[in-house]
Amino acid sequence: ATPTCPRTDCAMPTPSDATVDPSVPTEDPAWRELLAEPAERFERRIGKAKRLIYPRRTAEDWRKASFASDTALAAQLEAIPDNGPRIDTREVSREEFVRDWEQPRRPVVIRGATESWAAGAAGDRQGRGGAWSLGELLRQYGGERFKVGEDDDSYAVWLKLKYYLRYLATSRDDSPLYVFDSSFAERSGTSRLGRDYAPPHYFADDLFRYAGERRRPPYRWFVLGPARSGSYVHIDPLGTSAWNALLQGRKLWALLPPHVPKEVVQPTPKLHGGREAVAWWANVYPKLAAATDPDHRPLTLVQTAGETVYVPGGWWHCVLNLDVTVAVTQNLCPRSSFDSVWRRVVKSRPKMSKRLAERLAVDEPLLHQRTVELAKLPPEEKGGDSSSSSSSSSSS
Repeated sequence: ATPTCPRTDCAMPTPSDATVDPSVPTEDPAWRELLAEPAERFERRIGKAKRLIYPRRTAEDWRKASFASDTALAAQLEAIPDNGPRIDTREVSREEFVRDWEQPRRPVVIRGATESWAAGAAGDRQGRGGAWSLGELLRQYGGERFKVGEDDDSYAVWLKLKYYLRYLATSRDDSPLYVFDSSFAERSGTSRLGRDYAPPHYFADDLFRYAGERRRPPYRWFVLGPARSGSYVHIDPLGTSAWNALLQGRKLWALLPPHVPKEVVQPTPKLHGGREAVAWWANVYPKLAAATDPDHRPLTLVQTAGETVYVPGGWWHCVLNLDVTVAVTQNLCPRSSFDSVWRRVVKSRPKMSKRLAERLAVDEPLLHQRTVELAKLPPEEKGGDSSSSSSSSSSS
């Protein structure tokens, strides 16, 4: 008999008793070898990671809501409308993007931004595809560690990619572990991933570049996860905007404007399924979709491979993977959001704000003058954005 983990909180389905996700290239020799290996070593390592990230969860807790087998929920998610506006990089100039989307802070789906990337296409059943296809990721990075969460002391929890991919292929957890790795481009074993893509030209003018790589907060993430994994509803830190480029699979997005109250999008009663993206879609989204106030009805969109989603600063968003997905995402400070981002940086990251101010004084004197003006404003006047009325923070 195949050996199993002696602990009850690390049980993981194996290819013999669970369906392998259809996104997995099972005809790839490297994947066939991975799926044929005994389950014990994978179960032990996955179980340890789970206990570090969620020490109070039992094995039953990971599947208590039965989301993986909930056909009604699956049908509900597939029926959610895709209402996202779309533009194409080959048809819309950077100036037009800034005017129509960045300055008015409107979310949009962008096509054509990933076509020249080495990260490339998703791959076929034989594992052939771009550098970020599941076959190539296993072959090139299977022995490298990636971040799958944090423990109670905010220390990163790591898993070798081959262990995570084996888990991803068969997981029946309600909300599976999710690779969300911010240092992939800095580690020697995975740094090549950082050269496999380039930020879309719409986002080249990121003012945080003046803070330097050492001072700026984490801003780019390699993202990998199976169906039902995702990000709980949130607003990105420091008022930053973000772009998320998808290389494989589908992501379901809900977005709500900044003025929607937190208690509307993050209700306080405990959700069936916990504080997880899939639980939010199962319990909160249906109520918001039927809300009387039209501002409380989310903009929903289904992102497919090759598409990039732009999320303006301050917008609430909840993201759920409908399939196995591979993506990269980055946060940035565009000129149109400078005022709101600067106030948050000064308050929460004083060392970074000092470095940023020094560089702005040399390279962006008008923006530096704007920081001086903001410092003189009374607190009540700092609540609004003056980016549209200040020449120093207009886009060029």
